[in-house]
Amino acid sequence: MIGDCLMQFRKLTDSERRVVDRLLAEDFPGRGAIIEQINQSLVRQIDEDGSLEFDGGAGPIAVSKFRIPVEGEAEDVDGVPIHILLHVVDGRVKELEIYKDDSSTPIKIPEPEEIRLFRPA
Repeated sequence: MIGDCLMQFRKLTDSERRVVDRLLAEDFPGRGAIIEQINQSLVRQIDEDGSLEFDGGAGPIAVSKFRIPVEGEAEDVDGVPIHILLHVVDGRVKELEIYKDDSSTPIKIPEPEEIRLFRPA
């Protein structure tokens, strides 16, 4: 159990920030507003996989026609793919979802340079 992590909002850690920055490395609709929101947000870990809930900080509304405007993927050290999805709901960053294809807990979150980016068509 991750205990207090579920309760307390906090700043992104350096490693979390690097992953988020990788997801935001390429341009897509709403990216600028999402960056501003994230820069003003706090987060809390919501599961054992490392998924994060954002507190919905200030900043302009992100105009995106997709709930998940960007997704990342990389292999865990056991070779099973890890997915990292940024969720935007009603123009606000809500969650950074992390999961593995086999539903096991990630062994090691990938380094940002290992993450391949995908955007909806």
